[in-house]
Amino acid sequence: MLTDSDYLIVYGTLRPAFTNSFARYLRQHSQYVGEGSFPGQLFDLGNYPGAIYQQDSLQLVWGTMYDIRQHKHTLLPYLDDYEGINEPIGQSHEYIRTIIPVSWSEGSFNCWIYLYNMPVAGKKIIGSGDYEHYVGS
Repeated sequence: MLTDSDYLIVYGTLRPAFTNSFARYLRQHSQYVGEGSFPGQLFDLGNYPGAIYQQDSLQLVWGTMYDIRQHKHTLLPYLDDYEGINEPIGQSHEYIRTIIPVSWSEGSFNCWIYLYNMPVAGKKIIGSGDYEHYVGS
């Protein structure tokens, strides 16, 4: 299991189309790499999405990749707060931060990602796998 990466992929409200303070902070403290994808499913959770990684899935989830190496040690804890990762120990977290392989036009990177960590039964699947497109249509 990988324990570190200099890259982050975001697939929801941290992508470029969104202007919340956390998305702006991410863009100010990282370098845009490109658009990427990974096998899995994307779900509509109401005001934001949740993605699950499924190594053998034929469906793809699309996201935006950033190089975070210069500010990684301050940026990731900041985003952990946004994603609810720093809640008290013993509580189930809605998201987990982990590293997965992500494909893009120039190959692949192992990227940090916040994956949905709750049951998905009954959740609406976003068929396109692209949250920016989904909310913009």
